[in-house]
Amino acid sequence: MKLKIFLTLGIVFFIASAFGVGSIRYLVRPGDRLFNIIRDYNLRISTVLDLNCIDDPRSLEPGEFIYLPTGDGFFYEVQYGDSIDYIAKLFFALAEHIIAANNLSCNSVIYPGQRLFIPLESISVCSNANPGTQFTWPVYGKISSEFGWRKDPFTGVSIFHSGMDIAVQRDAPVFAAKEGTVIEAQENGGYGLNIAIQHYDGTKTRYAHLNHISVYVGQRVLRGELIGRVGETGRSTGPHLHFEIIDSRDQCRDPRSYLTGSNYMYVRRETDSLGVGGR
Repeated sequence: MKLKIFLTLGIVFFIASAFGVGSIRYLVRPGDRLFNIIRDYNLRISTVLDLNCIDDPRSLEPGEFIYLPTGDGFFYEVQYGDSIDYIAKLFFALAEHIIAANNLSCNSVIYPGQRLFIPLESISVCSNANPGTQFTWPVYGKISSEFGWRKDPFTGVSIFHSGMDIAVQRDAPVFAAKEGTVIEAQENGGYGLNIAIQHYDGTKTRYAHLNHISVYVGQRVLRGELIGRVGETGRSTGPHLHFEIIDSRDQCRDPRSYLTGSNYMYVRRETDSLGVGGR
């Protein structure tokens, strides 16, 4: 890794270059606003919120440091057992884009703890929208609990489960299932850290048990935009995403009715065929 240190206009920052991709350490000055900083560096707000674990974009204080990626996109820390293909599926991206962005080759070996950069333009290119509802899967994982009646994992008592649980490792990316406006982004009882998005057809979606929230209330998000990271906050027995779809009458609906089949979470479109992802 190469380190470069710069001093200019009272701002101290450095670029840490690992495989050609890094981040800038930016010193917040009096009068700085995060919205102005991202404009000057041509970044999206969620990119910076995700990298810095910032809860409120309006709360920057002079004298604190934040990190800005040298290119718009997100970082992922490799976990044991990961492969490039699997990481690509987590981001609904193409493996070759991740390989190119990190100066790797098809034969490169990745290792736990390694930080990979996922370019913004490659994210969600392999997500698959239901043609009737226009909802996409919010995370790539394994369905661990369906919508409907089930035994409570803590008490064993039969209760109604208002959403779908999708199991995946901690810090896996979570994406907006449909375009809309964030109406909740905070801790909420048993949901833990959760996000609610209001969609323009009157439906809402909820994303619960997050480890980190990468959006703020009032933010307009696009379908397939990264909004947070998987965790196990709130009433949870392990890392997973609790995902709800709520209709215009505030009734929870079975997400199965709004999403494509689970075998089509990740779809890579080739010239002559349809490739379906899976682990």
